[in-house]
Amino acid sequence: MKDELVASVVHDLKNALASLISSTGDIAERAVGSALEFDTGKVHATTVALSQRLVAFLTLYRLGQALAAQPRDNTPGDFLRELLAGLMLPPDAVAIRVSADEDGTPFWFFDDYLTRMALEAAVHNALRFARSEVILACGMRDGYLVFSVVDDGPGLGAKGERSTGLGTALCRAIAAAHTNGERSGLVVLRNRPEAGALFELWLP
Repeated sequence: MKDELVASVVHDLKNALASLISSTGDIAERAVGSALEFDTGKVHATTVALSQRLVAFLTLYRLGQALAAQPRDNTPGDFLRELLAGLMLPPDAVAIRVSADEDGTPFWFFDDYLTRMALEAAVHNALRFARSEVILACGMRDGYLVFSVVDDGPGLGAKGERSTGLGTALCRAIAAAHTNGERSGLVVLRNRPEAGALFELWLP
């Protein structure tokens, strides 16, 4: 009964948010060039972010944080560029650029849906604190494919929450779902010596 109730509530919330995203998107589009362009764009971006957090919650709830990755052949550089192109960003977002080691990582096997979910959460988190730029990168390290999200904000431990517990739990569950023999994925969060924070998703 409990699971059925949760599923019913989440289903209704998803439908309501989908309708709200469509409505706020239409309003934001009509407001382009007007005094309300910034405000309507921000409302739309916030609604999209709420929908993404609901999907993250539903993913963890349904699977009990024991996700099963379904890896397939991907080109990491192309994957990051497609991810960036599909992001719904607030109108005041700082610049985001992709830095990919094309020669060192021509392809890799990973679950693109789960990996996209983790990186989108990391990017949106970085955007809240970045001063001028967020960098999406990928490359090989110690036999792992490492995706990273770098910002030039105040760093971890600064005033304000860097990440919700849900976002961190989701990213760690997604990393752990990727295995190769005895190795499994992991998430690294740390400050950068030159300022800002670094998020890394290591996939074996």
